[in-house]
Amino acid sequence: MQYGYMSGFREDLETEILFAKEHFDFTEVMLKPELFEHTTEYFSKLKNALKTFEVLGHIHWEIKELENIYKNMELFQRLGAKKITIHPVSYENKSLQENIQNNAIRLMKINDFCSKNNTQLLIENISTPPFDKASNLAKLADEIPNVGITLDVGHANKVSKTELNNFLKKCESKIKHIHLHDNVGKFDHLFFANQTKLKETLAKISSIGYDGTVTMETFAVLEKNRYVSLDFSEIKKLHVKQLGALVPT
Repeated sequence: MQYGYMSGFREDLETEILFAKEHFDFTEVMLKPELFEHTTEYFSKLKNALKTFEVLGHIHWEIKELENIYKNMELFQRLGAKKITIHPVSYENKSLQENIQNNAIRLMKINDFCSKNNTQLLIENISTPPFDKASNLAKLADEIPNVGITLDVGHANKVSKTELNNFLKKCESKIKHIHLHDNVGKFDHLFFANQTKLKETLAKISSIGYDGTVTMETFAVLEKNRYVSLDFSEIKKLHVKQLGALVPT
């Protein structure tokens, strides 16, 4: 497998990209909406920092309007991203079929935009209904030609102890990327405190023959049942330690 770092949360993007290049196989970038206003020179600087380093894109969850999603995707493509992950939308007080239809219409437009620019669209399972369940996300993915799935392990495990297995079984052929993080109850995006659990989770993913990209989407730890969000200096140390447990030097 190839292991990646999620850039865009704790430090300026160039610094995070350079950290990722030092330790990981690729970086996954999430652009905050305010970054859209940066100049062409800014993104040229980021592209120069990346050089030939692999980059994946992730649409920020606050970005909802199609116009801004296209703008976000154009920026990712400028950086060289060939895969872009997006969250489906949960429409409250609507049926499952209405949720699937509304998302399919929206995502078909986004998928067409991606196809014209030689980019693959990936849909991520979220931790709220209805697309927290493998069966529902699979139905949505079936509506969109050539779309893939980003399997978020922590989101699946928040649903139930068996939902990760459901995703691996029902979505096996469509899983093209993985978000890896631990969760304890409602808390997720945690570093794995238990290295055995980390390795067992990767073994479960490997059991379906998956050998692709895995982003360590980890930002926090639990201390006395309290969620502690970490700064960049702490995140760097724990990422290197977590990666070392998977890829011994």
